[in-house]
Amino acid sequence: MTVAQKLFAVVALSLVSAVSFAQSKVVVLDPTAAVMGTAAAKAKFEKLQKSADFAAAKAKLDGLAADIKALQAEYQKDGMTWSAEKRAENEKKLQSLGQDYQFQGKKLQSEQQALMQQIMQELGPKMEAVVKQLVESEKIGMIVDAKSVMMAKPENDLTPKVTELLNKAK
Repeated sequence: MTVAQKLFAVVALSLVSAVSFAQSKVVVLDPTAAVMGTAAAKAKFEKLQKSADFAAAKAKLDGLAADIKALQAEYQKDGMTWSAEKRAENEKKLQSLGQDYQFQGKKLQSEQQALMQQIMQELGPKMEAVVKQLVESEKIGMIVDAKSVMMAKPENDLTPKVTELLNKAK
């Protein structure tokens, strides 16, 4: 085979690859956003936020945040005139409030994450079926996780379509 023939073969194969690649689409999908955007997921999060335990924990977190802000403002305003003992006492109190705030925040976050995992487990099989349906109907060749893509055109984002079809699926 001559060099010209080899070059022609490489170009021909490249064109065939490009044509076959052009026939299938590459899209992005954020599976978590697709599932969490459904009406069912939103209703469950709303129910969680209205529950007495969650509301009480949220109110406690908000109260701690207000206490921290008030103590910081008082410290900035009058701290220079305080004795070393009073300054140390207030710093200790501020540290304690900060730890309580972090604990309450983590508690709320873990409740939300547990609910999120439950929803993903419930809707995961439905999402898989919906995605397979879209791959067939729209001739999709590759789906890339939207979180690992720097930029994608909105028409290449499958997430809203998946959410819509999940809302329709029973």
